[in-house]
Amino acid sequence: MVKELGNLTQLRRLGILKLRTKDGKDLCSSIKKMSNLRALSIVSIEEPEIIDLEHLSSPPVLLQRLYIRGRLEMLPHWIPSLHSLVKLSLKWSRLKDDPLVYLQYLPNLVHLVLSQVFTGPRLCFRAGGFKKLKILGLDEFDELKYIQVELGAMAFLEDLSIRRCQFLEKVPSGIEHLKKLKFLEFIDMPAELFNTLRPNAKDSEYWRVAHISEVHSTCWRDGEWKVYPLESWTNGENCPLPSTVKNTDELHTRWK
Repeated sequence: MVKELGNLTQLRRLGILKLRTKDGKDLCSSIKKMSNLRALSIVSIEEPEIIDLEHLSSPPVLLQRLYIRGRLEMLPHWIPSLHSLVKLSLKWSRLKDDPLVYLQYLPNLVHLVLSQVFTGPRLCFRAGGFKKLKILGLDEFDELKYIQVELGAMAFLEDLSIRRCQFLEKVPSGIEHLKKLKFLEFIDMPAELFNTLRPNAKDSEYWRVAHISEVHSTCWRDGEWKVYPLESWTNGENCPLPSTVKNTDELHTRWK
C-alpha cells in the first residue's frame, strides 16, 4: 500500500500512522511523486521505532505543514530545503545533534513545536535565525539545562511555551531580546524557575521578562489544568505557589 500511494500524484494532504522502519524507503519513493502535497503527517508504529526518511531526494516544494512523530537517527536532510514550510512539529526524535542548526534558516517557518527532540544539555537560537517564527513550543527536553537566545534571533516571536523540561531552572538567557514576545508559558516546570522571576527574589531575573505582557506557570492540580500568572505571586520567601489562580477556561497553550 505504501508503494501504491505514489499513484496519488494530485494529493494535497497525507497522513500515515503506524509506519515501520522497513517501509520508509517506499514511502519516500511515493512522496517524491506527490508534487502538490501541502501537508504531511507521519507517525511511527511505536515510540522507539525509527522512521527512515533519508531516501527522499526531491521533497514536495509546496509543502507547508510537516508533522513527524517517531525516532530519527538524524534530522532528514531535505527538511531545511522546504522553503514553503510554515509549520513544523517533531516528536520523539531524540536527536544527538542540535536540530536548530539545520532549522533556523527555513525562510517561511512561523510555527515550530519540538517535543522530546534533542538529548543535549544546551539549545542556542543564533542571531539571524528563525526570521519569521511567531510561535515556539519546547516539550520534554530531558537533559536540557540551558537555553540561549542571541540578539537578532527570532525577532518576531510572539508566543513561547516551555513544557516538562525538568532540569531547566532559569528562563532562557537573552529572552529580553525578544521584543515582540507577548505570551510566555511554563507548563509542569520546576518551581525553582518561576521563583527566580519574582521581582523581589534574591538574584531575580524578572528584568528578563518584564516586557512580556503575559507570563504564566501552568500545572495539573486537583484534576484540572490551572494557570498561575506571574503578577499573582506573593513576595514571601517560602511561598511556592501564586496567591491567585486564573480560570482554566483561560488556559492559553500550544499543546494538543
